[in-house]
Amino acid sequence: MSPLLAAPLLLTLLTDPSAPVWPASEKWDMPGARRLELTAESAKVQHPVDVSPRHSTHLVFDTPLQPGGVEVDERWVKKAVNEAEGMVMLRLAGVPPPDEPLTVTVRFAEAQGLERVTFRLRVHPIRGEHEVQVIRQPGVCASSNQEARQQRERAERCEAARERERTGPEAPRPEGFSDFVDAGLVGDGAGIVGRKLALGRDFSQRPGETLVVWEAYSYRVERRGLVAAELHVDSTDTRPWVAEGAGVAELVNEQGVRLKVVRVWQPEPLVAGTRRLLVVEAEATVAQARGSFRLELGEAEGARTLTVRGVTFP
Repeated sequence: MSPLLAAPLLLTLLTDPSAPVWPASEKWDMPGARRLELTAESAKVQHPVDVSPRHSTHLVFDTPLQPGGVEVDERWVKKAVNEAEGMVMLRLAGVPPPDEPLTVTVRFAEAQGLERVTFRLRVHPIRGEHEVQVIRQPGVCASSNQEARQQRERAERCEAARERERTGPEAPRPEGFSDFVDAGLVGDGAGIVGRKLALGRDFSQRPGETLVVWEAYSYRVERRGLVAAELHVDSTDTRPWVAEGAGVAELVNEQGVRLKVVRVWQPEPLVAGTRRLLVVEAEATVAQARGSFRLELGEAEGARTLTVRGVTFP
C-alpha cells in the first residue's frame, strides 16, 4: 500500500469526531497505589477494583480486620489475609461469566461506625491494580469530603463543557489532498507514510488466540507525532469481540518502553467468519517509534486478548 493511498483511512480516524474514541485510563500511568477514602456513605456502595490474571491485587487497610471477615467466591479468586496488619491479597483463579458479579466483602475488627466495605472486582485481561490503600475516615470528615468531591465533579463538568465549545461542530470528512494540508497532516515535504507488514516475516501472533490477523499495516504521521497500526482481523469464536479501548491497549518495544495509546477504533464487533478492521493509534516521536513492538488488546466483556508481536513503523 502506497503512503498516499493508505493515508485517507488514517486521516479519517484523526479528523472525524464521530468515530468511536475511548480515552486512555490515566491511572495506569500514575506510579504507586490508588488511595480510597471511606466515609459512612461511601462504605455502603460497591467500590470497583480492576484485577488481572497476570498478577495479584493487594487491598491495604489502615485498621485491623475481623478474623475470618474476608468473603469472596473462591471458585474465581484466591485470597491471602493478614487480619492484624489489615492486608488482603487477591489472585484470580478463573474468569467468571460476564453476568456473574464478583465481589469481595471485608469486615473491620473495630467498627467505629463502619462495619464493612464491599468491592466489585472488574476483570481486565491485560492490566489490574497492584495495590489499593483503603482509608477509613472519621464520621466528622464525611460531609467535608463529600463537598470536596462534589466541587471536583462540578469543575470536571465545566471543563468538559468548555472543551465542547472549543472544538465546535462536527468537522466534514476529508475529500482531497488539500484537506490533508488544511488538517496539518502533510506539508513542507512531510506527511503520512505507510508500511505493509507480512505475517510470519514481520509479525506473529500468540498461539491459541481466537482472533486471527490476516493483514496488517503501520503508519507514521510525521507532522503530528503519531503512529498507528491497522489490523484486518477474523474471529474463530461465535461470541462477539469488542476492544476494551485505549485504557487496556499496549504498544511495548523490546526494551519495555510503552507508547501512550490514545485511540482504539473498531467500527464493528468481531464475529466468527467475518473479517473486521481494528486501528490502534499512539503518540510517538521518530526516535520512540523505532524498533519492534508488541501490540496487545483486551476485550470489553471477558478475558480474550489479541496479541501481535513484531509491529514496526515506517
